[in-house]
Amino acid sequence: MGYLSTASLCGAIRGDFLNMTAMICGSRLGRSLVRPGGVLFDLEPQRSAELQKRLAKGLDEVTQAAKLLWESSSVLSRFERTGSLSLDQAHDIGLVGLAARACGLLQDVRHDFPSGIYQLFHIPVSTAEAGDVYSRAFVRWLEIQRSVAFIQELLESLPAGEVAASDSIMLAPNKFVAALIEGWRGEICHVAITDAAGKFTRYKVVDPSFHNWFGLALCLRGQAISDFPLCNKSFNLSYCGFDL
Repeated sequence: MGYLSTASLCGAIRGDFLNMTAMICGSRLGRSLVRPGGVLFDLEPQRSAELQKRLAKGLDEVTQAAKLLWESSSVLSRFERTGSLSLDQAHDIGLVGLAARACGLLQDVRHDFPSGIYQLFHIPVSTAEAGDVYSRAFVRWLEIQRSVAFIQELLESLPAGEVAASDSIMLAPNKFVAALIEGWRGEICHVAITDAAGKFTRYKVVDPSFHNWFGLALCLRGQAISDFPLCNKSFNLSYCGFDL
């Protein structure tokens, strides 16, 4: 919405968090970090401690930026009751992720289908009820805080040993597999089909934007044209994610 006080701070903060990723794998965008079966880079105690310090500092800065946002009456007047979706609407159109939780849907793949580390560590599912721009922004703020707390908890209890990754993974032949993960926009579905030799014959990714674009269209019904940019960014969807 062009609220420069918070936007200018967040621009700098974004760079700080990208640099944390670069500290782990050498790339601000996380290139080469994730591999089938695990990751390629380890975190020794010294880097883990440094990352915890940077996370704490980053959260403090985000908190200051958010405080400016929530204390602005002009921001709140634009956020509240703008671009609203009801719980029933969210359920009926299959909304996922943050946009769904902002309508009151208790929905998170890590909560609904816990696997791996999420069987041991549980992140509270952040929800709101109004389904408007304010609710989507507030749920995002809750998730920032809980994500940082979750990462810090994991960093304090990292196990020793080699990284979990494999150079060669043999795929089972003639199989159909579907997997769900929770991305920052919401549920991401991966579907794979193998042939008789265990080679991929089809691989499909369904981005959360595929489900949520209609939610954006629905929340704009009856709104002013000037509300479109605000509602659009509150969903923060991907054009190419819809076309996958």
